[in-house]
Amino acid sequence: MEESGKQRKLPSADPGMLIDMGNELLQMGEFERAIELFEALIEREKGLTFKAKAYNSCGIAYAELGKYEKAIEYFEKAIELRRYLVDFGARTYFNLARVYEIVGNSKKAKECREKGEVLQEELYHCWVTHSDTLE
Repeated sequence: MEESGKQRKLPSADPGMLIDMGNELLQMGEFERAIELFEALIEREKGLTFKAKAYNSCGIAYAELGKYEKAIEYFEKAIELRRYLVDFGARTYFNLARVYEIVGNSKKAKECREKGEVLQEELYHCWVTHSDTLE
């Protein structure tokens, strides 16, 4: 991606499309390109939902490259914005737990896994409660 002044030029103005493009790059194993895209989106985007998703996906790319400290940094930023994620950060906690496990911090891994499980359980109960009232 080219630098345009201070901000990087993005292939689209639609943040949802950019998230999808970045996730496709992740699927193709193009982790450096995905990081470039997600970091440019994070710089530019004002919408916290897209920013939270980009932080999580960027963390995944860094983890795949073995850059675990950067992965942890990005997952933690996503968790700061977890209320903007569909699952309230449950998957991000699981991603973070995996990275902590890899770097040998089983205590932190366990804490993150437990937080993810609590969020999953709360989300499940929320959906069940609301679906009971739907006709």
